[in-house]
Amino acid sequence: MSESLPIVFGIYPVLLSGITLIWLLRLQYRSWPNWAAWVLACGSIIAFAFITGPWVYTSYYLRYVFLGLFALAAVFSYFRMKRSRPYSRTRGDRISIASVLIFLLFSVLNTLAIASYYPSGKTLDVTFPLKSGTYYVLQGGDSIVTNPFHALADTKQAIDIVKLNSLGKQTDDLAPRALSAYQIFGEKLYSPCQGSILEVRDSLPDNPPGNPDIKHPEGNYIVLKCLMGNILMAHLRRGSIKVVPGDAATIGQPLAEIGNSGNTLEPHLHIEATKDGKPVWLSFNGLSLSINSLITRK
Repeated sequence: MSESLPIVFGIYPVLLSGITLIWLLRLQYRSWPNWAAWVLACGSIIAFAFITGPWVYTSYYLRYVFLGLFALAAVFSYFRMKRSRPYSRTRGDRISIASVLIFLLFSVLNTLAIASYYPSGKTLDVTFPLKSGTYYVLQGGDSIVTNPFHALADTKQAIDIVKLNSLGKQTDDLAPRALSAYQIFGEKLYSPCQGSILEVRDSLPDNPPGNPDIKHPEGNYIVLKCLMGNILMAHLRRGSIKVVPGDAATIGQPLAEIGNSGNTLEPHLHIEATKDGKPVWLSFNGLSLSINSLITRK
């Protein structure tokens, strides 16, 4: 089952957007209010998929294609709209209650997703720990809508980061079986702050994609003590960690490589922070991240 999850994640935003577009085109509109209500309802669904969908499996840039297709579908449906007869009212002329409910539901979800870029509470600001390429937030932000697995695991402040290729994907294929097919596998991890090393584990193997090690959630990891708090960086590659507890760390110092150890389906960097034993939000160079955030480093 876990091996098929990446395929499900990849298909979900495309399928949701595609069904919404077909729905918008097939509906029969007999009045302007009826048409406008359904355009708003379908638009709220497209916006939800755009903001919260894990587009990294198909292409980060594909979500913009669906925005364009929605605009074309809305215009096309407008020109084929059947206007109601003068001075007569039919059931088809009325605004559908379903369209209103759909619009309200997805408007709430979209508001939560947008608000996730502005976390509440204390924030620990550090330097972004990866340096060469375009990186993508697979999970993150202050909302169960944008950070579902971490929220359910009571680590809602955590962030998962992958690397994109030139096509806006983390791999060339949808769900490859080789770890080396993932752009971020083996990527160098750098110290995001000045501090000292508190904890290290470097002995666990890197799992094949889709085969998580649920007994060791963090996998291989480093806990770095910064002036402002502690930072956990997890799912590191076995044998790649270059520091031991007690070592001093400077900003930008190489620490390890990204792997696929621990409770993870695919290679990625899991990073989270605590202060005085309590979870806090992370920002990077003053920027708060949520799902679909891009960070380009050269």
